Amino acid sequence: ILPVLFLAIAILTMVTTMHRIATQEKTQIGVLKALGFKNRTILSHYSSYGLFIGIVGSVLGSVLGYFICKLVMSENGMMGTYFDMPDWSAAVPAFCYPVIAGTVLLLALISFLSVRAQLRGTAADALRPYTPKKMKKSILEKLPFFPKMSFATKWNLRDLMRHKSRFAMTLVGIVGCMILLVGGLGMRDTMSGFLDLLDNGISHYATKVNIVENSEREKVDLLIADLDGDWESYSGISIDGYTATLDIVHNENGRISVIDEDNKEIDLQNDGVYLCLRLADRAKIGEFIEFSPYGSEETYRVKVVGYNRSVMTESVTMTDTLADELGIGYSVSAVYTNKHSSEIPSSEIITGKQDKRQLIDSFSSFVQIMDSMVLILVIAAVILGIVVLYNLGIMSYIERSRELATLKVLGFRSNRIGQLLISQNVWLTLIGVILGLPAGVGTLYWLITALAGEYEMKLMLGPLTYSVSIVLTFGVSMLVGWIVAKNNRKINMVEALKNAE
Repeated sequence: ILPVLFLAIAILTMVTTMHRIATQEKTQIGVLKALGFKNRTILSHYSSYGLFIGIVGSVLGSVLGYFICKLVMSENGMMGTYFDMPDWSAAVPAFCYPVIAGTVLLLALISFLSVRAQLRGTAADALRPYTPKKMKKSILEKLPFFPKMSFATKWNLRDLMRHKSRFAMTLVGIVGCMILLVGGLGMRDTMSGFLDLLDNGISHYATKVNIVENSEREKVDLLIADLDGDWESYSGISIDGYTATLDIVHNENGRISVIDEDNKEIDLQNDGVYLCLRLADRAKIGEFIEFSPYGSEETYRVKVVGYNRSVMTESVTMTDTLADELGIGYSVSAVYTNKHSSEIPSSEIITGKQDKRQLIDSFSSFVQIMDSMVLILVIAAVILGIVVLYNLGIMSYIERSRELATLKVLGFRSNRIGQLLISQNVWLTLIGVILGLPAGVGTLYWLITALAGEYEMKLMLGPLTYSVSIVLTFGVSMLVGWIVAKNNRKINMVEALKNAE
């Protein structure tokens, strides 16, 4: 997903850059054509822009990517604190080479198509500077309230209707910026919420004690009493050929909790089972399901009384009371206690002890790695916004230079014209933010479902994520708008107005 997003950024950046260059150098292209240069010579010259940028960028990106990979995936790198690997050698997937080659060729094609549009017609046509196409009155202008709008509003609306492609590319850039910001920052919020859920929502114990499978129940009961703990049994079952886990819970001391879709604790009932959210499509509440434990020919038919959020596995959850009533054979898998591991003596029925704090710390180290990814996404979003909006802003300035000169002749001051230019950026940014927020949330939901579906994470985005995403996007838009608006002070009014002649 992330390479596709960054590739889209590269393509959009190249499209806007080459379109701006071709528009700016339209007169120069016309001069070359008038001097006898063939179209294919001019095309090959400008197409080499994209080809050269693609080759240099691919080489630099490959070298930089290798060192970033080694920084992250190495024994002494970020992942070295999280994984033990037999070999840390960096490997390049085979599909990367055709993707890089295809990207370089695509950039050259973008350059080719951008210049080809300027070569249409005769040399005289190419020599003429850019002139906006004539427009008929749009449906919007025929509406009764249009004449009552302010001059700035009418002027900007007409410009957007005249240059729809620029309007569309600006929206794509802003929406892409929002997707990266909301997706990156929201990923951090979601992971932090997941850790909080693990730490305080479902785990209210100090140590998890793993029990040897099929241990004598009397010894296990003595250990449970000694630890004053709750316990859990999990084993494999088959539901119509689908593999899941049967989770039998005894939680009278409140050491572990079963939560619903809204992360609220469920008071487990003894009259049925709870399906995890990933199994919710198997049966509705009130319906019955059948399952068979692995290694047994028995089939049990039980009623579904609710759904729960399973943090780690696809599971069917029931109380030990219901399991005993149904005659299901099981053995205790883990005991949860408030005693620390150092206070628990070794025993032949204990296979291991795991402090909850160690589990949370291991996830926290992963969050630290994720912070680096989020920072990269935020930086990429800002760069995307600046580059794309600046290119489009310069294009807009070139396309409207004659109109801006006309406004100056009519007495509009530079500050007033600058406000007109910036106001259009604000409009487009507002529309982009409105579209980008749900697009970013949707992308994040897709990421969580694809990459962490086994954890049943709940999508969590805090007010700070929305605020930072909106403020950064508007900040970039206003900064670029201000930089572009400053150019209107340099307009040569005579030259701009006589160009059409």
